[in-house]
Amino acid sequence: MRVALVCSAHGLGHVARQLALGSALVERGAAVTVVTAAPPGLVRAGLPGARVLPWTVDVGIAQRDSVTEDIAETRRRLASVASEAAIDRLSKALQGFDRVVVDTAPTALEAARRAGVPVLAVGNFDWAWTYAAYPELTDWAERFGVWQAPHTGLSLSPGPGLTGFARTESFGPLGRTAAPHPLPPGSVLVSFGGFGLDGLDTLLPVVPGVTWVASAPTHLPARPDCLVVDDVPYPALVAGADAVFTKPGYGILVEAMLSGTRLVWVDRGEFPEAAHLAVTMAARGDRRVHAAVDAPAAFRPALEAAVVARLAEPAPPPQGPSSASALAERVLATPPRHR
Repeated sequence: MRVALVCSAHGLGHVARQLALGSALVERGAAVTVVTAAPPGLVRAGLPGARVLPWTVDVGIAQRDSVTEDIAETRRRLASVASEAAIDRLSKALQGFDRVVVDTAPTALEAARRAGVPVLAVGNFDWAWTYAAYPELTDWAERFGVWQAPHTGLSLSPGPGLTGFARTESFGPLGRTAAPHPLPPGSVLVSFGGFGLDGLDTLLPVVPGVTWVASAPTHLPARPDCLVVDDVPYPALVAGADAVFTKPGYGILVEAMLSGTRLVWVDRGEFPEAAHLAVTMAARGDRRVHAAVDAPAAFRPALEAAVVARLAEPAPPPQGPSSASALAERVLATPPRHR
C-alpha cells in the first residue's frame, strides 16, 4: 500500500511524530512517501528508505524565532501556498497514492479530496482552530474549516484536540523513542526546533555541574560547559539528557514523556496550543522560566534557578506507549474511495 504522509513544516514536531507513524507503517509493509518542506536529511535519518517529496503544504504561523509570531508574514505566505492553483498541483501529486495522512495542513486535506484518495487528518490541534484565535486570520480560519469539514480526524493527546471534522477519533501521544545516548551528568539539552532561539550566547548561564547540550542546527556558545553532539538520533539525546530546556511544543514534550525526561521551559508567545501543553508540563512537575528571553540579565538567573530546581527533583516516570502502532492499523484499515 502506498501511503503519503503530508506534514506541516511549522517547526519540526509535526514531521517528528509522523516519522514514528511512518516507521509503524513500514513495519506493516506499506511504502511511505513523506511530503513536507522539512529538511530531507531529517526525514531519511528517522525513516531510512522513505521517499521524500519536498513540498510546502502550509504556512502554519510564520515566526521570527521559536517564541515570536509574525502574523503579517503569515498572510503574505498564505496567498501563494494556500491558493487554488497550489492545491490543484498538490492534488495531482497525490493521485498515485492509496492512502493520505495529513498533519494537519488544510490545503492537503482539500487536495486529497480533489484527488479522490482516502485521507485522514492526524494531529493534536488543527489550523482552523489556531487561526481563529488571531483576529487578522479569521477569514483564513473559515476557509480552513470548510476544507477540514468533510474528513475524519485522528486526535492526539496532549493538546486541544481536533475540531470541526466530520468525525473525530481519540488516540494517545505519538512520538519517537530511542535508547539513551550517554551524556555527562547534569546534561541539559537545548531544544528549540526548526525556528531556534536567538541569543543563546547571552541567555545560557554558567551553572555548576550543568552541561548544555545541543545538535545542529542549534549553535551553543564556545564554552567548556557546552557540548554539541551530531550524528545521534534526536530521541536518543532526549532520553540521555537529565533535562531539556525548551518551549511548549508537542514533539519535544511527547518524546520527553515517552523517555521520562524532565523539562524546563519558556513561554511561547500567543500560540494557542501552548497553553494546553503547559498543563501537561505542569502536571509532570516541569519548571517554567519566569522571565522573558528579551531581557537576558533577568533571564539568566531565572533559567539557572529553574534548571537547578528541576534537576534536584525526581525524573517523571516514562509514559506510553506511543500510539504509532494503533494509528498505523487505523490508516491501513481505511476503506478505499473512488472519485
